[in-house]
Amino acid sequence: MPGKFIGGWQLTSIVRYDSGQPLIFGSSFCNVPGQFAAACIPGILPGANIYAQSMSRYDPNKPLFNVAAFEPVSDFNFGLGDGARVSNIRGFGYHNQDLGLEKDTQLTERFRFLIRVEAFNVWNFHIFTSSNAGGFVNTDVASPSFGLWNGNVTAPRNIQIGGKLTF
Repeated sequence: MPGKFIGGWQLTSIVRYDSGQPLIFGSSFCNVPGQFAAACIPGILPGANIYAQSMSRYDPNKPLFNVAAFEPVSDFNFGLGDGARVSNIRGFGYHNQDLGLEKDTQLTERFRFLIRVEAFNVWNFHIFTSSNAGGFVNTDVASPSFGLWNGNVTAPRNIQIGGKLTF
């Protein structure tokens, strides 16, 4: 009888680790005729530190990027900027682990019981994510909120338990 409850458990896991997505910087002030169908992309000034704070001690209430490290907005008066369309600057990496634990037990010849416990984001990692093409922060150098977090974060830990009786 104890074997019905102690043995036969199955453990499953899904693990995902990614590096951060490349960020796309731009400018909403772009005085270039629409016929060119071009975007103004600011370049990073040589030797400038683009970060206003460390990514390892990130405070979402403060800008992550230093606007003075980028080509000034005034350069976009009939100029497209010197930046790369997709920068080599990356956002936060993504890491997640989901776990599942399941037990299927034959209670009698006619009855079978399955119990399942699933935990999503089991370690409760909170990752700043993106809902737009620019990134997890405002990447428009002409915006007063340049470098500020856009308010998205991954879902918190979620645990669910289920059971099924078949006969």
